[in-house]
Amino acid sequence: MFSSSVLLRSLPKTAFARALTSSVAIRKPAQGDQLTRLFDSQKCFTNFNKAPGGYFKTKQVGLFRNEKLKSPDGLIEFSKESLQKAKSLVKTMLLEAKNTDHGKLSYIRKLDQLSDILCRVIDAAEFIRVVHPSQKWVAAAQNTHEIMFEYMNQLNTNVDLYRTLVQILELDVVNSLSQEEIDVGKYLRQDFERSGIAMDPETRNNFVAITQQISLLGASYNNEVHDLESFWCTISHQEFELIEDQKLKSDIKEYQAKAPRASSQGISIPLAGQLPYSILVRCSNEEVRRKVWIALHNSPKRQIKTLDSFIKYRALLANMLGYLSFAHYQLEHKMAKSPQNVIAFLTNLQETLLSEKKGVMSEVRSLYKHKGGSDLSHSNDEILAEVKPWDRDYLLAKLMQNGEDDHTKEISEYLSVGTVMNGLSKLFESIYNVALIPERTDKGETWDYGHVRKLKYVNLTNNEVLGYLYVDFWSEKVLPSHFTIVCSRELNTSIGTEHREDIEQTVHLSKDKDYQLPVIALVCNFQKPKSTGIGRLAGRDSDMPTLLTLEQVDTIFHEMGHAMHSMLGRTKLHNLSGTRCLTDFVELPSVLMESFSNDPRVLCKIAKHYKTGEPLPESLLKSHQAKRDSLKHCESYMQSKMALLDQVLHDEKVVDFGDHESFKKFSSTSVYHHLEAELKVFADQWSTWHGKFPHLFSYGAVYYSYLLDRAIAEKIWNGLFKDDPWSRAAGEKYKESILKWGGARDPWRCLADALDDEELAKGDARAMQIIGHL
Repeated sequence: MFSSSVLLRSLPKTAFARALTSSVAIRKPAQGDQLTRLFDSQKCFTNFNKAPGGYFKTKQVGLFRNEKLKSPDGLIEFSKESLQKAKSLVKTMLLEAKNTDHGKLSYIRKLDQLSDILCRVIDAAEFIRVVHPSQKWVAAAQNTHEIMFEYMNQLNTNVDLYRTLVQILELDVVNSLSQEEIDVGKYLRQDFERSGIAMDPETRNNFVAITQQISLLGASYNNEVHDLESFWCTISHQEFELIEDQKLKSDIKEYQAKAPRASSQGISIPLAGQLPYSILVRCSNEEVRRKVWIALHNSPKRQIKTLDSFIKYRALLANMLGYLSFAHYQLEHKMAKSPQNVIAFLTNLQETLLSEKKGVMSEVRSLYKHKGGSDLSHSNDEILAEVKPWDRDYLLAKLMQNGEDDHTKEISEYLSVGTVMNGLSKLFESIYNVALIPERTDKGETWDYGHVRKLKYVNLTNNEVLGYLYVDFWSEKVLPSHFTIVCSRELNTSIGTEHREDIEQTVHLSKDKDYQLPVIALVCNFQKPKSTGIGRLAGRDSDMPTLLTLEQVDTIFHEMGHAMHSMLGRTKLHNLSGTRCLTDFVELPSVLMESFSNDPRVLCKIAKHYKTGEPLPESLLKSHQAKRDSLKHCESYMQSKMALLDQVLHDEKVVDFGDHESFKKFSSTSVYHHLEAELKVFADQWSTWHGKFPHLFSYGAVYYSYLLDRAIAEKIWNGLFKDDPWSRAAGEKYKESILKWGGARDPWRCLADALDDEELAKGDARAMQIIGHL
């Protein structure tokens, strides 16, 4: 009920792709539309964002225009004030629900408001903890979490709140409630029950203790997900001498003075920075690649111990609630409904990827040729055994060279970050009649005054502001992420539990001040362009935009899909707004946006050369897409392996509760290696990479969502946008059938309407089969 709304895009990335990711410097900003200039030219943005009276003379506003968030101490105070409001609301709503019909009729709306009061603090604090560059703000956010945590646990196990809710849902008064209120009531009832509310006090206390332990373990796991068992890898002197690439040898030699071991014990390779990835791409010595790959994918032993612990505690928690496994517990109210349906979907997908003529095996055989595999009559299993995970990036680099020049820099010159954002605004205007309008920020409104751009989403039909987006493409702390800071919600002024004058101090309000508007933050880690100084010496403007790879363009489209869902998914209740829908449906809008970024009819129309304004040639785009998609089916297969790992680590075989020794015997590493051996493609039986898989905690048994939503997105694309990706009619149907509902409607019903297929409305095994048939 009270969790932060953070959506992370954490897909596998090859070392070769990493080596190509860059930001290209130029001498002069692109000329064109305002959005393009504001994102491409720091000088233009600085002038646009300049306060009328000067930065230091301007009155300070709070972060995201929340008047309470003017300082780290303000965040602490905001949390305490919100806590007091929440406690007062709980007392009032219980008393009124007990004594008046009005209290019963408004009870669910008040529960939703209670959730919003707390989430507004928690989501802001979580954002600050993850993104803010100031350690004082981060410390305050951590303090805020501790302040709120205990109270949230009290609420989730508040028997009076639960019993009153159950009573209202079972009384005739429910007939006077809106469907949205009924749905939120049912959702919150489930949430209570899944928090052990029906247990006897002693059992419930144990349940809460386990829940807290899982949360602490998960926080520890996420904090160390990028750590390595060792930050150095040792190879023998003989192996070093066999490296043919002299530049690699020279780069390795430079680090020996800093190495932790004496040179007589071998040659030490640092695992931080770009060097290990360069070795995986360029080193012809397989043994060196093998050692570097394994070392680069090994998690610290303590990390694996943490993972094993929260997996076991999750199994215990599910058992206490009467579920066969944590996967059963997680999937009960998801689109997929059961682990069996998920396994069937993933197995079917893998079989399809393996059986297609130009599928996984075609791609692996292409790599095999570059490993010297001349005998292509070998069976699939024999070839899969030959092509190891540490061969992948090296062989892919050889495959992609193929006698052609690398055009990565050239295509990036058509893909400035401003050009992409301006193109997205034009696309949204075409399909939704919604525009992105830049707005100046005031002192204290953002976490980085010099970098963060603020955009308002405007419905051009009636010039209504739908919400606000704060964008930082140059964070040094965060992988591409979408954060919900405030959800859309109708104010409860009509029932007297809040007042406009009070709430507008902490949120943006709609024009009529009846709704709080969504506030979203989009943060990416693109490299900042750096001046060479040449432009200044020549007397020219040295202002430079960030130029993007195709993969980074996909990232922006993906994250902007989440943002648009938040803007258009306006519901009366906070718990159903925007991306607060089922976990295995939430990725659909973002994944669908990648279909737009991959369509030449979209990208070639919006992409312009930063110097000449020339449109991106379709031939150049398709050439790069062909190279990027060289292992497209393998990438999907790897995603399915990750999703299956997530399932088997949370299935009923984790712990045998009749055997107490099973708690001690369980090993996620054994499970991981066994599954890898079964699935064979780039099989890893050496490393402990699974300790670097953050979604094992954050998504727990629901990681298949990416693949399910990709399959759904393919259906939506083919059904609505395939003929014309700029179609207003298609955009309106998609918006009306899916986006505008947020989580207020059964997603299977949404899909049935979008695709005109009533079979999907049932959401049964047949519906899963229809979606899974690619």
